[in-house]
Amino acid sequence: MFESVGIGILIITLGFTIRTILEFIYKPIITKTKYFLNFVPIEKPNYFWTVIFSCIIGLIIIWLSNYIIRKKYKNDEPIIWAIRQNGDEIERLFKDSVEKGFAMQITLKNNKVYVGFSETIPIPQKTNYLTITPIISGYRDSETKRLHITTDYFKVVEEFIKDIEEQIDENIDSIHLNTDIIIKQDEILSASVYEQKIYDRFNKPSE
Repeated sequence: MFESVGIGILIITLGFTIRTILEFIYKPIITKTKYFLNFVPIEKPNYFWTVIFSCIIGLIIIWLSNYIIRKKYKNDEPIIWAIRQNGDEIERLFKDSVEKGFAMQITLKNNKVYVGFSETIPIPQKTNYLTITPIISGYRDSETKRLHITTDYFKVVEEFIKDIEEQIDENIDSIHLNTDIIIKQDEILSASVYEQKIYDRFNKPSE
């Protein structure tokens, strides 16, 4: 909110600065412009047209800035910058998962656990839902909080593709399976980087 107010003040200041410069260079230009705009029955508040033209200039600058950014940078660059500036911890974790390619461990309030990757960087504060591509899932014991793995998505997908190949004799490269899961951010209890070696150390089988 404060950033928006600050930008608005800058835009209005820019408009009045341009008006002052124009009046200094050629004063009749303001008089002629006001006379040309007399067909609109708006005389007050004072400097109404200066504010309107300031907003139009602001829109043009924003459009040009966005155009240059899209041309110069990748599509995800503005989103990454926005997350670094205004993103919360969950959004930053998902961003790092996309950039660095590490797996995340997501624990929900119902003790369901997903381990997987994110392939899309979320636009900060735009939606309350996040997408994860799971590799394994399970649940945490309500008392001990120990993680129990119940589903191996790699194994399930491999078997599914094998069945498809046997039934319709289709090339594996042409088979696309979407196992993405959409998670409501409010339902996330905890999220962290997942390391198999660390998991194995904490979950050594008892004798």
